[in-house]
Amino acid sequence: MIKEKISGKVVDAIPCTVCPSSDALRVYEKVDPKSGRTFYDATCFSCWHFEPNPPGYNGAESMTDNVVQPRTGLTGSTRVPTHPTPRQTIEEVLEDFKTYPIRAIDHRGLTKETCEKYGVRVSLSPHDGETILSHKYPYYRKDKLTGFKERVVEGKIIYSKGDCKDAQLFGSNTHPQGGKTLYITEGELDCLSLYQVLKSLSGIPGWEPAVVSLSHGASSAARDLSNDFDYVNSFDKIVLVFDQDDAGQAAVDDACKILAGKVYIAKLSEKDPNDMLLKGKAEEMKWEVLKHARQYMPDNIVNYADCWDRYKNSRNQTCFPFPESWKELNNRTYGVRLGELITITSGSGSGKTQWMRELKHHFHETTDFKFADIALEEDVGDSIAGLVSLRLNKRISLPDVKIDPEEERAAFNYYFESGRWTGYDYFGGLDDDNLFSKLRFFAATGHKLVWLDHLSIIVSEYAAEGGERERIDTIMTKLAKLVKELNITIFLIVHLKKTSQGTSFEEGATPSLDDLRGSGSLKQLSMTVIALSRNQQHDDPFCANTSKITVLKCRFTGRTGTADYLHFNDKTGRMVNVPCPLNYEPERRGSGSRSQISAGSF
Repeated sequence: MIKEKISGKVVDAIPCTVCPSSDALRVYEKVDPKSGRTFYDATCFSCWHFEPNPPGYNGAESMTDNVVQPRTGLTGSTRVPTHPTPRQTIEEVLEDFKTYPIRAIDHRGLTKETCEKYGVRVSLSPHDGETILSHKYPYYRKDKLTGFKERVVEGKIIYSKGDCKDAQLFGSNTHPQGGKTLYITEGELDCLSLYQVLKSLSGIPGWEPAVVSLSHGASSAARDLSNDFDYVNSFDKIVLVFDQDDAGQAAVDDACKILAGKVYIAKLSEKDPNDMLLKGKAEEMKWEVLKHARQYMPDNIVNYADCWDRYKNSRNQTCFPFPESWKELNNRTYGVRLGELITITSGSGSGKTQWMRELKHHFHETTDFKFADIALEEDVGDSIAGLVSLRLNKRISLPDVKIDPEEERAAFNYYFESGRWTGYDYFGGLDDDNLFSKLRFFAATGHKLVWLDHLSIIVSEYAAEGGERERIDTIMTKLAKLVKELNITIFLIVHLKKTSQGTSFEEGATPSLDDLRGSGSLKQLSMTVIALSRNQQHDDPFCANTSKITVLKCRFTGRTGTADYLHFNDKTGRMVNVPCPLNYEPERRGSGSRSQISAGSF
């Protein structure tokens, strides 16, 4: 009896030498802590018989016997090995099954009536005739009993007897095919628990809820449902009540791929239906299963009835306006919003770089955002100097402009001492992966507005990776997804095509969406497109230094057209809103006339 006090591991399951069980005698490998010798004994989980000398283990009679090698066995799993010893036929196994009684399984909260419904039997201790040693769940194929699964209470060991291969869903033999709703659980105990709760608490006289379970657990959900597909599909509605662990949720995904269209998913506050029953949450489970189970939707498909919060969030979208003096631009766009891709374009030398600096300065003053500056054709020092110039209202890049060192340092600290600005110290192009990894880094570190200047250099330097149009399509698609995913706003500089006829963009021609260089995705995927134009060779110096702002697209408002006119002050280096200057519009080649537009004197 000393052997029984030494723990060991199960290495085999063989026929019992006392009771008719064909594989309930569990063989244990044990080690004597004093001598270090290995020995074997066995216990039957059907009749509880202890066997000090299990057959086939060299008659190991004591802890002092020589070490012996076990036959191929369980090695710790719950499967049933093949033995050379005689076995019962399937018919004998099934007849043996019918000799076991049906009782209430009190330690699992299950009544005798529930067990009778599903034909679940138990084996009892030969010592007191009351203690339940195992549960026996019958399995059918074409509604004919072919085997059963036995669950040993101690150790929760589960094994099969008879033929359970390709068996129909557990419990399906108790409910006729074709009905309104079928409830499917992950295991037999959960099936019994859910049936009992629905039957007793539904308040519907005579209702027999159709509750079944998978035959072989979560990992075989797809196979089990496919094998019994005709039965499952005969119901109008299918409610999955699987375990709330990772394996159970993976099984939900597998099941939904097979049964999509009529599947509903119940969420439980405990791990499984039996836990809900044992923890006094039967009423909660009933309502979750009957009323609150949600219909399965494939990835990215949503029912609008579930989207109230999404709707409210879209209605409450915050707009961050442009400078107050840019009235027409604000009227047309209401500013910018997080989650937008904003494209800025103009002819060469038309003022877009300076205009972007004005935006940077404005949003620095009016928000508490962090900013990321990716200027691929400008040194970091030049990017910093552009902002410091705005703060000082001086063109500090010019050699004849005098700067007080203390004022210069104060202007630098105004922008950058807080750490809100981050630049990318690199001159030239970026490959796609590098670009998107940088953008994700900026977003992860709290940067909300990103200035990306410009798209053409990204594409041209890596032209060998693919055609320009295809690469722009790829980049724009990823950028459009990224701003939504990361809730950031990207200001993207894009160049224009060269004009082959008529007035050039450098002579003040207003660009259209079709003038964006590279691909139709630029106009399709940008949320807002803003163009700057000016006639750099205008006879009037004031007009030559005035840029027209045109909204080519605004998805948020749908409003487009000419917005404001911004004049570049040569002394302060600032762009100031002005009325449309007299004789501002360029002469159209072939038109024979010059447009005269005046919005008042300046």
